[in-house]
Amino acid sequence: MPGVTFHAGEGCPPSLDRDRLARDLAALLPHFPRPVARVDALLVGDAAMDAAHRRYSGVEGTTDVLSFPGHDEGDPAAAVEVDLIVCTDVAAREAALRGHPTEREVLLYAVHGTLHACGHRDDTEAGFRAIHAEEDRILAAGGIGAVYAAPTRPETPTSQP
Repeated sequence: MPGVTFHAGEGCPPSLDRDRLARDLAALLPHFPRPVARVDALLVGDAAMDAAHRRYSGVEGTTDVLSFPGHDEGDPAAAVEVDLIVCTDVAAREAALRGHPTEREVLLYAVHGTLHACGHRDDTEAGFRAIHAEEDRILAAGGIGAVYAAPTRPETPTSQP
């Protein structure tokens, strides 16, 4: 069984169920495009994420997730090992907008960061669409359901003059 852990860091609300997050992510791992041996996620608030974002990416401000592969990225047969830093404040804000619990958004970010460690990129429009489609595929295959995709609404007919 792959090792999946979620740790409370600076600014992580104590109410987040880290054990459940670990179980939920572990259950999703068989659906990833590569074998995943380990995911270690540190849950932090905006201030700690801003500091990490500056330190590791040279970018000011908070972000949803930072991903640090711990395996040979040049070896596609290597099992994925990844350390993540996930911002719970960003997750709480986005979850409120999407109408679901913060844990579900944190899980989305953990999937996203793990996909980065699997080789997925989102720095082009095509890559952005592909990684988010892959997130939703994995979450749906694991019984969670799509999180990133916007809900579809029936089109409203427009009247013609």
